[in-house]
Amino acid sequence: MRLHVLPILMALLVSCSAQRRFTVNPQTNTIPWRQQPMPQQKTGTSNGESCFTTDQQEGVCVKYTMCMDEPPKIDATRAFVYRSQDTSQCPFLQICCPRNRIRTTPVVPPINPTTGCGYSNIGAGVFRQTGTTASGRADFAEFPWMVALLKKTDGVWNDKDYIGGGTLISPSVVLTAAHKVDSLRPNQLKCRAGEWETQNENEYLPYQERDVDRINTHLEFARLDAHYDAALLFLVTPFTIQGHINLACLAPTLPPPGTVCYGMGWGKDFTNSQYNAHVLKKIPLPLVDKADCERMLRKTILGPQYTVHRTLTCAGGYADVDTCMGDGGAPLVCPIGDPSETRYMVVGMTAYGLDRCGIDGVPGVYVNVPKLYRWITSQVDVAQI
Repeated sequence: MRLHVLPILMALLVSCSAQRRFTVNPQTNTIPWRQQPMPQQKTGTSNGESCFTTDQQEGVCVKYTMCMDEPPKIDATRAFVYRSQDTSQCPFLQICCPRNRIRTTPVVPPINPTTGCGYSNIGAGVFRQTGTTASGRADFAEFPWMVALLKKTDGVWNDKDYIGGGTLISPSVVLTAAHKVDSLRPNQLKCRAGEWETQNENEYLPYQERDVDRINTHLEFARLDAHYDAALLFLVTPFTIQGHINLACLAPTLPPPGTVCYGMGWGKDFTNSQYNAHVLKKIPLPLVDKADCERMLRKTILGPQYTVHRTLTCAGGYADVDTCMGDGGAPLVCPIGDPSETRYMVVGMTAYGLDRCGIDGVPGVYVNVPKLYRWITSQVDVAQI
């Protein structure tokens, strides 16, 4: 959970988009992990509501795949607006379809298959608002290796059951931050891949869920300092690889400081800080040099002796652009190869930050995946860049 830390490594996971943080209690000198934002529950597909189209034809609210009409492009950053609209309007990701245009069977837009790890889904633009710039939200299937870690409940999404993020590095293995799962048993966990908008099931391809068989935490993991903060979740059955569910590439080395990378997750949402984000976040975060990171963080509650451990790295440091509570364990990815290929490699995982997310001049702290690359690949056959 990337949130953020305390002296001698206190962390409070950060996520204007996706990390876990923890903060220090000055009375007890302990590190209470930050609580999740207020819970909201995912609902099922809501079809059949009467509505009127833009040209005032009477219609019915259906998923895009059930209507012969071309769906409008949706700006994911306005999802919270759509959810708060009048009840006569269609739910988010549904369309008001004239009754004579409703299909008897859904038609799913084709997604071009990719070979190899780390490719952003080419078909992701199906929901994207054309002509707009990215402003904090990923598109559907843009990061097909993103996994949500959930407590086992009745199957519906409930924010109180959302634990944090993970990365699909093999069809049957998820990489996450150790501090997210070190207190849990495998039978308390499930992993969900292919998720995007958490409050309904109107995406045109469904998510998949898998149970966890065993948890392998790094033997040198130190919760107090977030050193070696990595764990592997081995699944009972593998995920089925599809266009919106695919494998990540792991970076063997860190790109240079200043490289613009992206954090993600469904943790605390800066557009509505009381709640978790409902649409997967996409937060631009430049990598920060170790010495610069230490210089900036020593000016905070972490104190003048703070150092960045070799298994950690830093990114961000801009106002209101950050991962936050609930994003811990989610991947930090950097682009690789030809920009037209939209391919990424995982360089980090959200680890911790200060109590407040998105403070100017205060970068977030992430697990340094390249430093743990040898440990990971000694236990899992991962896809190569």
